[in-house]
Amino acid sequence: MRLIESAMIVFAQRGTGVSVIPEVIAAAGVSQGSFYNYFRTNDDLLVAVSEALSHDMVQMIESVVGEIEDPALRVATGIRLYLHLARSYPVVAQFLSSTGLSVVGKKSAVYEYLPSDIKEGLKTGTFDETLADVALDLVTGAGVIAVHRMATGRTTKDYPEQIVRGVLRSLGVSASRANKLTSSSLPKLVASPESLLEKAQEKLAAKAEPSS
Repeated sequence: MRLIESAMIVFAQRGTGVSVIPEVIAAAGVSQGSFYNYFRTNDDLLVAVSEALSHDMVQMIESVVGEIEDPALRVATGIRLYLHLARSYPVVAQFLSSTGLSVVGKKSAVYEYLPSDIKEGLKTGTFDETLADVALDLVTGAGVIAVHRMATGRTTKDYPEQIVRGVLRSLGVSASRANKLTSSSLPKLVASPESLLEKAQEKLAAKAEPSS
């Protein structure tokens, strides 16, 4: 977990275009031999971070949306929570922004539940069936861009809701319903102290503190 926490920060700061292994080893304070007991390549690290981050985020989001029957409300609430989590934990936004499409499909939270929710929405006529082949791409693309914008610049308080309304409209939901689906208050999700989100955020904050 120390390696995964350190890798998340290094990926957040360096992206995926260079080998991060030496930096991760140094940041985690382990030997090269210890590192290679667990991972062999950059991609191994990226998959491990994506899996751990997805697990943490999905657990928190599903605790809210798991009981929602309406697929449109489930999609809207899930994406809103995802974006607000990314905003609350800058290390998450930075990691997702720096790795971008590299993490899509690598056990990412987006691909954990969204396909079945979108498929249900298409089956029930909640979403426009002519968009069946591109629905997941529309949602994923909007999410990637939204997180990048939040990580690299200032956004309005309701920016996640604006994005979700746009996603819903692109899936064939009417403007009035899209507004209604994104107008309810959300519970504030707080990660466990032992979660990757909290541990990596603590390390990032400590790294940013000036040494005495």
